[in-house]
Amino acid sequence: MNLIDISNQFPDELSAIKHFERLRWGKKPKCAYCSSENVGTRNSDHRFHCKACKKSFSVTTNTNLHNTRLPLKTWLYSFAIVTDAKKGVSAKQLERNIGVHYETAWVIGHKIRSLMAIENKAVELSGILEMDETYVGGKPRKFNDGSTSDVHKAFKIPELDERIQDLKEAGIKFKRGRGNPAKSDINPKRGRGTSKVPVVGIVSRNGDVIAEVMRKTTYADLKRLVNKFVDKDDSVMITDEYSGYNRFSEIIEHISIDHQKLYSYKGVNTNSIESFWAIVKRGIIGQYHQVSAKYLPNYVSEFVFKYNNRNQDDMFETLVKNSMKTTTTV
Repeated sequence: MNLIDISNQFPDELSAIKHFERLRWGKKPKCAYCSSENVGTRNSDHRFHCKACKKSFSVTTNTNLHNTRLPLKTWLYSFAIVTDAKKGVSAKQLERNIGVHYETAWVIGHKIRSLMAIENKAVELSGILEMDETYVGGKPRKFNDGSTSDVHKAFKIPELDERIQDLKEAGIKFKRGRGNPAKSDINPKRGRGTSKVPVVGIVSRNGDVIAEVMRKTTYADLKRLVNKFVDKDDSVMITDEYSGYNRFSEIIEHISIDHQKLYSYKGVNTNSIESFWAIVKRGIIGQYHQVSAKYLPNYVSEFVFKYNNRNQDDMFETLVKNSMKTTTTV
C-alpha cells in the first residue's frame, strides 16, 4: 500500500484504529486480558472497559505494539515507507518522512524489523539450494594521522608537514575533526580471515532465502542452520570448497565448486546467494552506512523478509497482522 492509499483509506486516527481492531478481533472487540466479549463502548481515548475483569484495554494491549505512544496511523505510514524501500530506509530519513524525533524513528525501524523476523522463522527451503557466507564490517582505510597499530612504523610526509607549517605561520590552522582517527591493522585481511562479523545464508533458486549472523562458521554451526530451515530429503546443496562444508554429504546431497578455478560450471554455482549478499551490502553501505554487531541480525532479517516477498505485494499487510499478534498476557 502506498502513502496516497493510506491517506485516502485512513483519513484520521480512528479509522486506523478500527483497521487494527478488525485484524485482531474481527467484528466485535474482545478483552485483551480475559477474552470476554462483554465490553463497554469505545471511550474518548479509544480504549474499552471490560465488564468481566474490570480492566481497561486498547487494540494494542498485549500485542507487539503494546505500550506504543505513537498514533497507529503513523505506524501505517512507517510500514509503507519501510516496505517500499528495497535497500532499506535510514532512521534519519524516516524521521523526516513521518515527523518524529530521530530516537523515535530508530526505535520504529527496529520494531518493524522484529515484525519481519516473525515471518522469517516460518521459512522452509527445498530444491536446488546455495549456501555461502559474507562478512560485514568497516572497510579497511588508510591511516588518517600518520600512525599505525605498529608504534615502530610511524608514517611521515615531510613535504606536507613543511607546507602545513608555512600555512600555520600565515594564520591558517588545520584541525582534525571529531571521530575515529581510522587506525587499523597493517595489511588487514579480507574474507574468512577477517575480524568482521560472519553472516551465513541459504537460498533456494527462484525461491526464498534465510540468513543468520553467526559467531563461528564451523561445520556444527552450518549444520544447525541447515537442519533448522532445509527439507534435506528433497534438496541438493551447492557450496564453495570452504572446509566447513566438507562433511555436508553426511546430512544432505552436496556438491561444491572450487572458486579458485571457476565460479560456475554447467549450472553449478552460488550466484543466487551472492546476488542476495550484494543487496545486503548495498543496503548497509548506501542506507545505513554502519551497523553494530549487536543490531546486525535485525538488519539481516529486514533484507531476508523483503527478498522473500519480492514477488508479492503483501508486505504492508503482513506487518500490520504481525503487529497485532499477541504476546504473553500481562
